[in-house]
Amino acid sequence: MNSRAAKPGPAGLRFLRMSRAGTQFLTVAVLAFVASTMAYALMPGRPAAGPPPEAPGADLAWLFLHPRDPGMLALLATVWAALGYHLLRLWLEIRRIARAGRPPAPDQAGPPMPQEVLRQHDRDMSLPEHAPLILALLVGAVWPWLLALAPVAAFLLSAVTLAGSLAAALRGIRQGAVVKRSSTLGFIAGWALLVCLTVFAGLLEQRLGVPQKLAVGLAMLIGAVAAVSVQLRMPRRTGFSVALIWGLIGIAASTVSTDATIATATVVAIAIIAVALVRATT
Repeated sequence: MNSRAAKPGPAGLRFLRMSRAGTQFLTVAVLAFVASTMAYALMPGRPAAGPPPEAPGADLAWLFLHPRDPGMLALLATVWAALGYHLLRLWLEIRRIARAGRPPAPDQAGPPMPQEVLRQHDRDMSLPEHAPLILALLVGAVWPWLLALAPVAAFLLSAVTLAGSLAAALRGIRQGAVVKRSSTLGFIAGWALLVCLTVFAGLLEQRLGVPQKLAVGLAMLIGAVAAVSVQLRMPRRTGFSVALIWGLIGIAASTVSTDATIATATVVAIAIIAVALVRATT
């Protein structure tokens, strides 16, 4: 094939310039989030974010932000991998759309690709399209380091991370006039929901004196109800519920020998989410 046919034409180059801004900002946000959470998770010793896991009032957020067992570390690594995959897919899609505006090769018959095709994809990679996820990741890179100094502020910022990632998952990925749901974005949102809820439970216990069983039970109830609502809005996309079930299994495994009540509440939440997942995929 002629090398000319593999290159974007003038309209495709304009699309590349317009679309790169949003994707470049998202790339920076992903790198900042991964670098920050990786440094926090792999920090030797114990970051000043609460009591060690052996303490009676251990903050369950520790399991997600500074995991010690392979299962929870794998969950965090999968979040990093999901972000990398989402970013790679966007860059490849940019190149694919840009090539749609290339001029025809000399040995190709027919008119060039209509300019309308590129105009339909103008919003695909724009900054407003990626803004919720960019905000979620930039805030998510900061708030874990604030848990010890300002736990209330850290919780509020974790809620911003949750809101941004949920908005991105529910909006899906725009491809012209079509919007596709993404299991990858759903997985990231599921992780963000669990982390936010564990920070909330820790805040209730440490700041308001709520018994840990009640605090965690309330968080699990909120999480189960929210998970059912979100999953039913993302039919045939399992990433959100898979992340939730994975994280909840980690909580149950970590608390089963120290507090059977928390482990039982977690198992009940898993069952509720599993029912919603089956309903959404059938």
